[in-house]
Amino acid sequence: MASLCSGCRNSYFETIAVYLNDDAAATAFFKSHGVLPNDVQCPNCDLPCHYRATTHSWYCARREKIAKTKRWRTCSFTRSDYKGTFLEGTHLKPSQVISFVNHWLQKEWNHKTVIKNLKFAPTTSVDWRSFCSEVTERWLENQEPIGGEGIEVEIDETLFIKRKYNRGRLAKQLWVFGGIERLTKKCFLEPLLNKDRSARTLVPIIKQFIKPGTVVYSDSWRAYSQLCDHGYSHFVINHKKHFVDPNNPKVHTQNIERLWLDLKQWSKRPGLRDKYYKQYIARYIFLHNYEEEEVLHKFFIEAARVYEPQSNTKPPSGVPDTSSTSSPEQSTSPPEASTSSA
Repeated sequence: MASLCSGCRNSYFETIAVYLNDDAAATAFFKSHGVLPNDVQCPNCDLPCHYRATTHSWYCARREKIAKTKRWRTCSFTRSDYKGTFLEGTHLKPSQVISFVNHWLQKEWNHKTVIKNLKFAPTTSVDWRSFCSEVTERWLENQEPIGGEGIEVEIDETLFIKRKYNRGRLAKQLWVFGGIERLTKKCFLEPLLNKDRSARTLVPIIKQFIKPGTVVYSDSWRAYSQLCDHGYSHFVINHKKHFVDPNNPKVHTQNIERLWLDLKQWSKRPGLRDKYYKQYIARYIFLHNYEEEEVLHKFFIEAARVYEPQSNTKPPSGVPDTSSTSSPEQSTSPPEASTSSA
């Protein structure tokens, strides 16, 4: 089995130069990142299968002589290369998928660019945005905690208020809680869908996303008052008096305030809907936590975890395979993916 990529780095334009209209290079990229399988074992014969690039499929075709006859039996096992993967069911070329994701991972992206340059149907562009959002949202739910012994982290919560066309009555309000490491700028955000900002809600989130032993800086919100009892060093700045503690300049929350400013400027774009806000936050944090040159690599490593190729896992011996043998070009979207967002 080929070794997986340990960390390639490509800028936005380098990715275009390498993979645009090159399906062979795109397929090799998917295999090196675990998105597509590098080998498949026949569940009937317990032998490695052969790969047919023209149909993106694996086949066995092992021949064995039928006892006491002059006839031969040929194994008819075949399996789509895309089965169970991020590409299952798509009619798109591998190079189109990489090009779409490459553009989607930019802060300033839009459907019109994809539709015009990649020749996507509008519904296809919307569907693939949803598939990509599922990957980053799953990553958000399972991301590693930040902080650690002696590492400084700022925490805070902020309120998002949206008006239709920036005027008129107030629309739905959304509280978001988050934290950011001062040195690395790694961060987490968690929407507070129930609007509850009490210690009962915030402390479990802090324990989930911030490692014990972390030095935590916050404002004087009462929900944080018991953090020292949970293994954190806690320093408080009273924003009614100062933004930076005059006696200890390290006590402030300016880094996370800048994070809120950036997030709010990004999230005020027209067309963002409240019910998909967690998707927007997941994409924002994913892009924030990785360098531009490594974000494509990180995305497809995560996509391989979310859509683990079923054919990489050897079925139990003697269990017949019931998978579809159809070509992946026959349908338009991964059937197990979430419904598309607007």
